[in-house]
Amino acid sequence: MPKQVFLLCMMLLFGTLSAQDSRQLNGDQPIHPNTIRKGNYYGLSRPLRELPRLTEAESQALDEIAKAKPTHNWPVREYLFESTALPKGPDPVWQNFNGESRGFETDALEENFEGLNGFPDPPDPVGCIGPNHYMQSINAVYAIYDRQGTLLAGPTNLNLLFGNVPGSNCNNGDPIIIYDEQASRWLVAEFSLCNANHRMLIAVSQTDDPTGSWHQYSFDVDDKPDYMKFGVWRDAYYMGTNTHAAGSDDCYAFERSKMLTGDQSALMVGFDNAWRPGNAMGVQIAVPADNDGAFAPVGEPGIFMILNEDGEAGGSDQLWIMELDVDWVTPNNSTFTRVQQLNVAAFSGNINTDWDNIDQPGTNQFLCSVSDIVMNAPQYRNFGTHQTIVLCHTVDANGSELAGMRWYELRKTAGNWSIRQQGTYAPDAHSRWMGSIHMNGFKEIAMGYSISSSTVYPGIRVCGQNAMENALASGVMNVAEMTIFTGTDSQTGSNRWGDYTACFVDPVDDRTFWYTGMYVDNTNRRHTRIASFNIYPANIYIDGNVATSGNGTSASPVKTVREAVDASGSGTNLNIKDATYDEVNPLLLEYPGMVKRWGATGAPIIK
Repeated sequence: MPKQVFLLCMMLLFGTLSAQDSRQLNGDQPIHPNTIRKGNYYGLSRPLRELPRLTEAESQALDEIAKAKPTHNWPVREYLFESTALPKGPDPVWQNFNGESRGFETDALEENFEGLNGFPDPPDPVGCIGPNHYMQSINAVYAIYDRQGTLLAGPTNLNLLFGNVPGSNCNNGDPIIIYDEQASRWLVAEFSLCNANHRMLIAVSQTDDPTGSWHQYSFDVDDKPDYMKFGVWRDAYYMGTNTHAAGSDDCYAFERSKMLTGDQSALMVGFDNAWRPGNAMGVQIAVPADNDGAFAPVGEPGIFMILNEDGEAGGSDQLWIMELDVDWVTPNNSTFTRVQQLNVAAFSGNINTDWDNIDQPGTNQFLCSVSDIVMNAPQYRNFGTHQTIVLCHTVDANGSELAGMRWYELRKTAGNWSIRQQGTYAPDAHSRWMGSIHMNGFKEIAMGYSISSSTVYPGIRVCGQNAMENALASGVMNVAEMTIFTGTDSQTGSNRWGDYTACFVDPVDDRTFWYTGMYVDNTNRRHTRIASFNIYPANIYIDGNVATSGNGTSASPVKTVREAVDASGSGTNLNIKDATYDEVNPLLLEYPGMVKRWGATGAPIIK
C-alpha cells in the first residue's frame, strides 16, 4: 500500500471514529479499596556489588529446575464472539511497508552487548537505564552493567537481593525493573508464593547506584499477583496484575514517598478491578502507565489501561482507561474508576486460539505471542501543553495469522484522552510480537520487538517514528527497521517466549532509547541483548537563503523542505520527499539549537 493511500485511509478512519473516541462514562461509579495493608520492612540489603555471583554449578542447577518445570497446558482461548468480531480480513491500519526515512543514523546503534542467558521458562527479559548503569533481570537472576556493557554486579540470584524477606527463597519470578527518574532511585519487584502465602517483594535502591544497598519490603496479597506490571507516578508506585480469583485485588498503589526512605509504615492499597473484559483465560490485566520526564500535574490520578477485544469479550474493540486516585491520609477514601472507553481501529488478537502462533524455521514448535495484552510498559509524558501516552500490543495484521505490533499515541490537552494516531506495524511476511514502545522528549518514538517466521530465526529488531512524522500524526513508523541481533536457531521444547521485553528512554539526555529482548543459540539456550540507539532527524535541505543563527527556521516566510536520503549530505537529492512549510510550522521547531552544516552544493543541511 503506498504511503499516500495509507494516510488517506487513516484520515477517513479517524473521521469515522471521532464522534465516539474519548467519551466519559457516566454509568461507571468509583470503587473503594478492597485491601489496605502495611508493608513489612526488613531493612537494607548488603551492597549488591558485594553479593556473590552465581557459580557455574548454581547456574546449571537453576537451568535444570527451569527445564523440569511443567509446560503450561492452558485451555483453548475462547473467542465466543468471533463470528461478529471485526475486522474481517486485514487490519484497517496495517502498515505493510518499511519506513522510508534514514532516521537511524549510521552511528545510531551506540551500544549492543550480551546480557543474561539461561533456561528460565519463560525468561521474561526486563531492564532499565539509569545515569550510570543498566540493570537487567530474567526470571530468578539479575545483573548490573555500566553503560558500555561491563559487568559490575551479578549474575546473582534475585533471592539474595531480597535477603531474609519472607518468600525470597521461592524465586517465583515475573521480575520488573524501573528507574524512578524524579527520585533518582531504582525499583525491583517479583512475586512469591512460598508456603501458600502470596507476596509481592519490592526493593528500592538507597541511592542512584544500583550496586549499593536497597530497602527491602514484602507485601502480603490475597492471591497470586501474576504478570504484574509497575508504573512510577508522583504519589505512588502503581501495579496491575493478572489475578483471576473472585474478590481478590488486581490493581494496587504502594506508598512511594515512604518506600524511598525505608519508612516502616509504608502502605499498600489494593482494588478488585470491576472492569475486566472477556473470560478468565483472556489473561487481561489493567496495566499502569509509567511516568517519564516531568511528573503529571499535581492531583492527576494514576492511569491504568486494558484492552477489550470484541471477538473475546463482545462489544467493540476498545481501550479502557481507569484512574486510581489514592489518598494516603485517609486510604479508605481512595478510588478506582473506569473513566473512558476509547474506540480504536478494529483489531484481532485471535492469531491462534491454542496460544501457539509464531512460526520458526525447521521445527513444529510454535511460540506464544501473548496477544490481546497491553505490553510492558505504557509510557506517560507531560509536555506542559499536552500529555501523551504510548502503548502497544500484538494483533493479527493480515487476517491470516501474521503477528504485527499495534501501537497508539494518546493525547490529552484538556478534558478526556483521545487517540492521536495508531498503526499496526507488519511490513513483510515475518511475524513481530513481544513489543515495547517509548517516546523521548524530542517526540521521537521507538518500538522494539521480537521477529520470527518459517524462514527467519527469532531475533530482535526496532523501528521508529521521527519527530517530523510525529507532527503529522500519520500512524506510520517511518524510520526504517534496524536489527539489534539476528537469532541463530529456533526454540524447541517450550512455546513460552518473553513474556515481555523492555524499551526505556535514557534519563541523561531524554533522547537515547535502550531496549532488551531475547534470542536462542544453536544449543537451545536463551540469550538476551541490551542495545541503545538514537533516532535523529534525517538530513534536511532548505532551498534558498536561510538564517545563519537561531534554530534553523527559514529567513523568508515560506521555504521548500526536502528530506534527503543521501548519507553524505552532499545535496545530490537522491530519493527525496518534498513538502512546504512556513517559519512557524512546528515541523522545523522540533529541534531547538539545531547545528547547521553546509553540503557540497552550498545548501545548508540541518542535523
